[in-house]
Amino acid sequence: MLEIKQFAVYQTTSSKITYSLEKQKIMAVVTDNEKLNLDFLESVFRTSKKTIQEYVREIERYCRFKSSMYRTIDGTVLDDRSRLIDLYDACVQQDAHLAATLETLYSQIVGERYMLASQNEKGRYVKDVDETKKIQGTQFIKLIKGIVESRLYGYTAVEILPHIDPKTGKLAEINLIERRNVLPDQKRIVKRQGIWLPGWDFESSQYQNHYILINTGDLGLFSATTPLILAKKFTLANYVNFSHTYGQPIIHGKTESENIQDRKRLANDISNAAQNKVIVTGLSDEVDIKAFTMSNSERIFTGLIEVVDKNVSNLILGSESMAGETQSYVGATRAHQDIFRDRVEVYREYIENVMNEQVIPRLVKMGYIKAGLEFKYSKRLEMSNKDQIDLYQFLTDKYEVSPDEIEKTFGVVVGKQMNFLENGLGGSAEFDYSDGYGHRRMSDEEYYKRYGHSRGGGSNNGTSGTSSNTKNTDEPIPTPKNKVNFLTERK
Repeated sequence: MLEIKQFAVYQTTSSKITYSLEKQKIMAVVTDNEKLNLDFLESVFRTSKKTIQEYVREIERYCRFKSSMYRTIDGTVLDDRSRLIDLYDACVQQDAHLAATLETLYSQIVGERYMLASQNEKGRYVKDVDETKKIQGTQFIKLIKGIVESRLYGYTAVEILPHIDPKTGKLAEINLIERRNVLPDQKRIVKRQGIWLPGWDFESSQYQNHYILINTGDLGLFSATTPLILAKKFTLANYVNFSHTYGQPIIHGKTESENIQDRKRLANDISNAAQNKVIVTGLSDEVDIKAFTMSNSERIFTGLIEVVDKNVSNLILGSESMAGETQSYVGATRAHQDIFRDRVEVYREYIENVMNEQVIPRLVKMGYIKAGLEFKYSKRLEMSNKDQIDLYQFLTDKYEVSPDEIEKTFGVVVGKQMNFLENGLGGSAEFDYSDGYGHRRMSDEEYYKRYGHSRGGGSNNGTSGTSSNTKNTDEPIPTPKNKVNFLTERK
């Protein structure tokens, strides 16, 4: 409570002081451990007009901190990354390709892809449906995104409060603490960025049950994308100026009059004709358009922009084709899909480790979920619609697949499986449809579709079918080899 009382001193009126202290007393009654009021944190946002020079200064600042971090004592702010976060946020806000790449990444880690499960005696994970529902919803989506962003920004600070929303029965508050007020390597939250006091330590016994610091130990992936995007931004500005100068042709007017006023009149008429679409000239006046010869000068700008976009996509997703780029042939696209799936699997494994090591134990201690469960992503394959259809065609030809599984995957209600016979054997998986004489036999599926019953079974109208030990009537009777046909030849 000492830090909260210190903040009350900064208030300007006695009424505000009384209100702040009374509010904190109520929180102390509601919760056992002290809670920080994140509304008290003060941050300064500067995300416009960022330059590469600012990025270089922040990298130098970080290098000085890493060089001296082991020779400093508490009370000195060294790991202040607030200006670096301004650079990161500016790139996310102002670059459409980076924002789209992040949305593609988020689409692969949220949704009904994860669960709370326990291992059985065979080592398989069994999903706990009731407990899994507790970690679904907007609050936990925010948490999972925050964990992924720790790979991008370098760190994320999370606040998890034990309050339950009476409407949903789930946690009411999971908050991401403003990164500008966090000193990640010094493991501290500060009220004002760049100022040590007042502040709160993550490792303090008061806060360690509800406040989590996810620190990767580096500057995050955005440290590699930021200089590229800043260069791209200025390149795009120069490209716009280039287009204004050389993108539109020049309208050239000629007149025989030597009078300056006549020439000005013709120039004004030509400029107004762009809007009015009408121009009246003298008999000797001429108007023509001077078009520039194509020199592909714009490739200087578009080439650099394409290189930046490819590098950003490759760094975050592992493939530019997964971020909207087109490939010249199908093999390249499939190769990029495999790389993309591997990269997504790495992100998911990182999320699983953070959840199981830092988040789940705290939720168990709060009594929100029961002990003995692990956070796991499902192992289902992320495939396109065509790949899913090909997979189900392969599976249904060899195994019996539940109609519920097909309805869950494709949303199509199906009936009886045709290629799985009454005796439980799939046609193409068990039988060779050659009769040994070069003649093709009907498959079991074709036989069932034609006659309405399986081979060797009874017909639909109750009459007995052909015995399984006798030759089927739908097959031609072959002439045995090395035998004489007495109808046509003599022995």
